[in-house]
Amino acid sequence: MPTQDQAPERRPRQSALDRARLDLAAGRPDLARDRLTGYLYTLHRRGDFSQDAYLLLGEAHFAMRDYARAGAAWLLTERSGEDTERAVAEFHKRFGRDPANVLQQVKPRAPSEDYPPAVQERLKGWGYRYRPYRPRSNPHAMHELTGEEKQQGLRGIEIGCGLALLAGTVMFVFWIYVNFFARR
Repeated sequence: MPTQDQAPERRPRQSALDRARLDLAAGRPDLARDRLTGYLYTLHRRGDFSQDAYLLLGEAHFAMRDYARAGAAWLLTERSGEDTERAVAEFHKRFGRDPANVLQQVKPRAPSEDYPPAVQERLKGWGYRYRPYRPRSNPHAMHELTGEEKQQGLRGIEIGCGLALLAGTVMFVFWIYVNFFARR
C-alpha cells in the first residue's frame, strides 16, 4: 500500500491488440474476437487499417474453428501458409467467389492505398471502392470538406425553401388585405 508521499504505481495502458493477444494466449478466442471487432469498428470510423488487427482476428476465428471467418479476416492481410489456404478455401466454400458477396463478408473499411500491395490487388479485382464512415443516426453526415471541395453559396434546397417561404408570406399578406382592408 503506497504511503501519502508515494504515488501509486500505474501500469501502462495496454492496447486493444495487446489485450486480444493475452485473451488468445489465455484460451479465450471469443473474448479476443469481440475485443478486435470493437477495435476494428474504431478504425473504420477513422478510415484506418491495421494488418495486425486482421491477423489477430483471423487467429481468433481459427482458434474457434470458424475457418471461413478466419479466411475473411486473412484475405485483408498478406498472410500465407497452410492455415491461411485452408481458411480461404472454407471462406469461398461458404460465401462463394462473387465479388459483391466477398466484399460484403470481408468488409474492407479503409482507402485501398492503406492496404498491403497484395491486398490492393484483391480489392481491385473485387471492384472495391472506399466510402467514408457515416453514422446510422445521421447517414447523410459528411466529413468536413477542405479546400476546393467546400461548397460555396446556397444549395438548391435552401433556395427552394426560401422561395416557398416568400411565396407563402406574399399570399398571407394578400389574404389579409382582401379580407380586412379591401371590404371598406
